[in-house]
Amino acid sequence: MARKNKIPLQISDVVFYIIASLLTLMILIPFLWLFLSSLKTNSEYYVQPSPIFPAVPQWQRYSYVFVELKFWRYMINSVLMALICVLLNVFSSSFISYGFARFRFKGKSVCYIVMLATMFLPSQVTQIPQFMLFNKIGWLDTVLPIVVPQIFGSAVNILLVTNFLRGIPKEMDEAAKIDGANSFRIWWNILMPQAVSVIIVVAISSFLGSWKDSMGPLIYLRSEELYTVPVALLFFQSPDQNSYLLLLTGVVISVIPTLVMYACMQKWLNNGIYIADLK
Repeated sequence: MARKNKIPLQISDVVFYIIASLLTLMILIPFLWLFLSSLKTNSEYYVQPSPIFPAVPQWQRYSYVFVELKFWRYMINSVLMALICVLLNVFSSSFISYGFARFRFKGKSVCYIVMLATMFLPSQVTQIPQFMLFNKIGWLDTVLPIVVPQIFGSAVNILLVTNFLRGIPKEMDEAAKIDGANSFRIWWNILMPQAVSVIIVVAISSFLGSWKDSMGPLIYLRSEELYTVPVALLFFQSPDQNSYLLLLTGVVISVIPTLVMYACMQKWLNNGIYIADLK
């Protein structure tokens, strides 16, 4: 039987794996500390030095936060709002990117530069004018001030998708036009299926941006039944020692959806970042 040739392990590979393992450990340690701390009692958490593992894990705290404090309602609000923002942002960003990547029109360069300039504009600059506008039209205490701006896309996402679409040969558009396809059909049936990887990256970034957004919901939402997870966690913060452990428990619960999303979309995310970088 022929002996398989083994690739020798080089010193550089060993160093790389060691560094990667150390960096991974540095990233996981805070999450492990957060999870273990949420299972401790008040005396275990505040004693110095605090034990690493709790003597009796306080699992009932999770059921109390999720059910009694109605954290499930805040989770549903965040998920629904994030999904709506993702759909609107992905659709609008990809559609606007199609115009920048495929069409020629007067003032295109100026519009593109102005769009890119908004990336350097702090969000705090526009908060007061936006609040005055939404207050004037009666949108306070609704999800509209958070959802409607997503219709106009995101400068970062538009830049990413535009660069990707420019790498797709225009001959495919011309062939589709010969077959009778209009511009909308070319965008939807020809270009979007080829841009799935980068669209997944845009969707994940949009989801995370909406999921962790606390400023927008805190400013515009007044009713408790509309609160999202970040806003609910803000109200968990108080001088009470027990409230701080409830805050840690809520943070652990809020991290679960993002971990599930990364686990399901890891392949698409890695391919999208790699392909977008090549483009």
